[in-house]
Amino acid sequence: MNPLSSGFIGFHFSCFSSRHTQAQSPARAAMMNALEEWYDYEQAVIKALAGILTLFFAGILLHEAGISNPLSDFIYKFYLEPIMGESTGDSGYNMVNTMTYGLVLAMFAVALSGWLRHLGVDASDSTLLALLPFVFWAAFGEVVEDAQMFSEPLSALFVSPGVHFQTAAWVVVAGAIGYSVVNGEYEEGERFTRVQVLSTLLIVGQFAIFGLSISESDRVVRDGIDLWPFLLLSVVGMTAPIWLAQSAEKFDHVQRSVYFTGIGGSLVLFGAMVSYMLWVAGLAPDHTDFESLNLWPLAVVIGAPAVLIYAMVQHGQEAADELAAHGIIAGVLPPRMTEEQYLDSSSKEKDFVESLRSKAVMAYPVAFLPVAGQLLDGLATWIGIDY
Repeated sequence: MNPLSSGFIGFHFSCFSSRHTQAQSPARAAMMNALEEWYDYEQAVIKALAGILTLFFAGILLHEAGISNPLSDFIYKFYLEPIMGESTGDSGYNMVNTMTYGLVLAMFAVALSGWLRHLGVDASDSTLLALLPFVFWAAFGEVVEDAQMFSEPLSALFVSPGVHFQTAAWVVVAGAIGYSVVNGEYEEGERFTRVQVLSTLLIVGQFAIFGLSISESDRVVRDGIDLWPFLLLSVVGMTAPIWLAQSAEKFDHVQRSVYFTGIGGSLVLFGAMVSYMLWVAGLAPDHTDFESLNLWPLAVVIGAPAVLIYAMVQHGQEAADELAAHGIIAGVLPPRMTEEQYLDSSSKEKDFVESLRSKAVMAYPVAFLPVAGQLLDGLATWIGIDY
């Protein structure tokens, strides 16, 4: 390769190092980048999603208006009725809705990726870690629904696929709140306070919505389940933005709002779980003796993925730290460099990155969390079926 190529690569990596260092500052503001171009496939996906959502809601409106039409019949037969007809567990899947759910979720991922890049939202590991509480949020919500503690129509939003879309909606709302604060005319200290207040309001909103549904559910009313643990843990959740403030210092304001809302909401749902578990454990004598419950599945399902995460991080941490010292993230190209340019290049900088890339990526949450999640899901499914 000619010397210009080496200089070209080195220049891009030096720019990337400077940009990466700046991106790690918690005070970094998320600002829309008007110069950020949309990829053609992103534009096509966004237009397709807009068309799908328009047809979907048009079908619902026509049905509610009492106007008989093939679109409404199709939507209710293959999508809404299977979900609404299920009180617990996964909704009734068929070939049509299964293929549609998978396609639409993939399209949402592509569209959100483009919007986040266009809006200047940080795409580092910090964002992934800020999103992690919503993984527990969704899991807790599904368990509460399995316990039949939600009344209709909310219960339908905690079975698959509704729970995926509901989780995404809460994440988007929480992120939008943080984004609005970042781009508002506020002092930095005032921004932090506003994020705390608005996140608290979102958590209170979850408590109000979920609490009303839980208190009116047949399970709670019929069996007289005591909801004081739900109320207690909900109060703890609503104060999460206060006692979590120090742990969120490394996050920017968008990440903080998602982080606070996810943990606070998780505690609200966990409180409902605790109320149910205490009822099962002894407040209802006719139910299963708590001592007969097996805890080994919990140890296996949580323990094995935890060990895997530890092994992956230990394997790649040294390489990741070495790249980070140069402001480089394994697998992320420098700004304004295409994949084709990188593959065709030849330089000492590229050789350095390639020598560490495969190991370093193992220590990134974007790698070890999905891998551990798949293992956890597989183990839980296996134990649930065979035991």
